[in-house]
Amino acid sequence: MGTQYGAIVHGRRTDTDAASTVEARATEDGRVVALIAVQGNLATPSLESVKGAFARVAHATDGAAATLAKAAPPPPYASGVAVVLLGEGGAHVATSGSARCYRERDGVLEELAAGVHDAKPGDAFVAASHAGLRVGHAFFTTPIQAPGDAEFRNDTLDAALEATLAPYSTFVAVAAARVS
Repeated sequence: MGTQYGAIVHGRRTDTDAASTVEARATEDGRVVALIAVQGNLATPSLESVKGAFARVAHATDGAAATLAKAAPPPPYASGVAVVLLGEGGAHVATSGSARCYRERDGVLEELAAGVHDAKPGDAFVAASHAGLRVGHAFFTTPIQAPGDAEFRNDTLDAALEATLAPYSTFVAVAAARVS
């Protein structure tokens, strides 16, 4: 599955911090990619805790996604964690606190419940540190350039994410992947 990735923090920091990342690792089932977004007073160290737990993931499953969503320290250090694990079996989603996960399909953004979701070409998955992305219409507002030079690059969606989040006034960290 050829996919584009990006992770950014948008807006002005308010009372809590936020951080996001895209991570990949080889597992017994093939490559697994994690989209992770965290909010809290210590978002960056909390994100590192989740990344450490991801280093021990053996399979992309609902249980693994739930374990990652719970790997950060408790509030107020991490008051929300959103995780999307992309593997051969689709997308496994889990959240804690007020973080949320979304999928854009056919130009419509929808919030995802915990569990497994299918991934079709053209789908975009988003892990967001805060609730509030506008569902019901397109998330990406600019064309997305296809990566041409590497199997895995986690910056190919950054410009599209910046343009998409420009109208949002709230502080949010997002990690996203677009399946091609």
